Amino acid sequence: MFTLIVAAGLTGLASVGHATTSRQGEPIRSCAGLAQLTFTDGTRVTSAEQTTTTPAICHITLLVPESINIAISLPVHSWNGRFQGVGGGGYDGILTPPDDAAKAGYAAASTDTGHTGTPLTGDWAWSPTGMKRNQIKDFAYRSLHELTVKGKAVAHAYYGRQPAYSYWNGCSTGGRQGLMEAQRYPQDYDGVLSAAPAINWDRFLPAELWPQVVMRQAHDVIPQCKFDAINQAVINACDAKDGVTDQIMDPRVCRFDPSTLIGMKTACGTITAQDAAVVKRIWQGPRRKNGSFLWYGLTPGTTFAGLAGSTAGSVPTPFPITVDWFKWWLAKNPAFDWRSVTTANFADYFDQSRTEYHDVLGTDNPDLRAFRNAGGKLIIWHGSADQLIFPQGTIDYYQRVTATMGGPHRTGQFARLFMAPGVEHCAGGTGAAPADPLPALVTWVEHGKAPNTLLGRNGDMTRPLCRWPAVPHYNGHGSTNDAANFRCTPKH
Repeated sequence: MFTLIVAAGLTGLASVGHATTSRQGEPIRSCAGLAQLTFTDGTRVTSAEQTTTTPAICHITLLVPESINIAISLPVHSWNGRFQGVGGGGYDGILTPPDDAAKAGYAAASTDTGHTGTPLTGDWAWSPTGMKRNQIKDFAYRSLHELTVKGKAVAHAYYGRQPAYSYWNGCSTGGRQGLMEAQRYPQDYDGVLSAAPAINWDRFLPAELWPQVVMRQAHDVIPQCKFDAINQAVINACDAKDGVTDQIMDPRVCRFDPSTLIGMKTACGTITAQDAAVVKRIWQGPRRKNGSFLWYGLTPGTTFAGLAGSTAGSVPTPFPITVDWFKWWLAKNPAFDWRSVTTANFADYFDQSRTEYHDVLGTDNPDLRAFRNAGGKLIIWHGSADQLIFPQGTIDYYQRVTATMGGPHRTGQFARLFMAPGVEHCAGGTGAAPADPLPALVTWVEHGKAPNTLLGRNGDMTRPLCRWPAVPHYNGHGSTNDAANFRCTPKH
């Protein structure tokens, strides 16, 4: 029997009996013995079980009052001395043991963020008597800190020593979670890997409905084959600027007017002036009635299927996460129909979203001095063809970080952004996504070598992913599938 004391973010261990001395990376007690752990804040162990798989993993689950569940995966052999917090997706709500991280040698932890459901559903935050503010805070940040403190403490109890280094690794909501840790709890992690981060949550989530609102307002639900034809035209016009024709390397220099396609025949009809006007507004992003900016839109060349999708018969199919945001978090009405949102009242919902949820879920504080001063290192990457979270929002955040933290040179000493041309949300698309970026972060943290590029891979194709704002450019010699034949150049 032993007691684990966790208070004020600090951990201490006291045990009954004599602790054994372990070999490097080996546990000092059994996995089942961790069931006896007790915490001063009422957290309790709900299961402790070792797998029979190879490699063997010790699975621990915790329940933090009131409803935060944490899953911890500990390698039984060959722990690398590091801790990894593993991020979730969407609205989260599921508990998945972070076994991949454990197989790589990490003591790792993940969380359901304090509620149960599917990542696509946001009804858990609503009740007839009001929004569940405590659960919203759990989802936004408290569960992440609890995962970290408790996960490290359990690793200490199992191996007899604290992790030497700690890393966060997540995409989408997981990317937002990593940046939330850096902003609110700057000493939790030595390194944060944040991919396609769902920051600017209070703005990009309502903006995800804009394509459907525009199509409905125009009485023009554009079929996918027209969208595909338009995107192919964009690629034909903008793709070769980097020296090779395969994907748009830099959407910033792509200036394409969809009205040039009016009259073009496709398998599902002729592109009309109305079609072109709708596409232009989708690319432009949501605007107020007077035309002023609210948020970003899809980058030209990015698939419309995620946010402007429709089924046979031209039935709109908006992204479920944004529909639930309007229904449960903004309208707070189970009977709410997203079709009541128009270009005229859209800004009202957008402003409400900012007012109610920016402070808790915006996750866009550019002041990272405490994280930097604690020695933290940050790598952000985002696919430039992300069809769900607008990559311009991540660029905007990094630009604000750069301005706040003393300019590009000083910022680059602890935080770097990499764009992945042609890559969709977290993965997929025609581009090359980072093959394994965590080791680059580990090397930066533990050996002081900052990455100027990340290696991207898509099947047999490799590409260098350049430190923003540089972009890859083909040198004109050798295979275009080989990263060695590209160099990073300034914006074209």
